[in-house]
Parts: sequence; structure tokens; C-alpha cells
Amino acid sequence: MTEMKIGKIKITQLSYAEFTDYDFQPPATFYVMDSLQNYTFIHTSQRTVAQEVVDEIYGKGRYTIKAAKQQKTKSKREDGGYSAIGVGTRKGQKKYN
Repeated sequence: MTEMKIGKIKITQLSYAEFTDYDFQPPATFYVMDSLQNYTFIHTSQRTVAQEVVDEIYGKGRYTIKAAKQQKTKSKREDGGYSAIGVGTRKGQKKYN
């Protein structure tokens, strides 16, 4: 595992053996796998910032960021409910029309 910084962004590089370890926990949300199967994790919460860092390291358009962790969806409303309601029958749909 190698750690470095580009500006204020922390970067962690892992080998394939470290990435495929059974007890592996991703150190950051966004990563890219290069052609030598080295995994570069970008420690930021914004996908666009992570893509800019990867473009700076490897060259623009060569690699695309992937997400290692599941992110929260934006489909929930503020009150905790969902924006779409599913019903199983046509009779159940009459209540919502």
C-alpha cells in the first residue's frame, strides 16, 4: 500500500493481491484500476473531483472512476418516505388516482 497527496487530495495505491484479500475494506469510495492491475483510491466525496485527479495522473480520458462503496440514493424524501409507491393490483391503483 502506497499513500501520496496531490494538492489536498489523498491517494492510496494497492496491488491486486491486497485488493482481492478476503478481509479487504476499501479505504475510499472512488477508485480506478490501471493496466497493471494496481488500484488507485481517491479520498474525496465528489466524483467529479476524483475524475479530475485521475485525469491529471493518467491523462484525460484514459480511465473512468468506479465506486467501491454503495452511496446513498437520492430517491428518499425529507420525511423518510419514498417518491414512488408500488401496488400489486389494479384495484389498489384506484386509491391513488
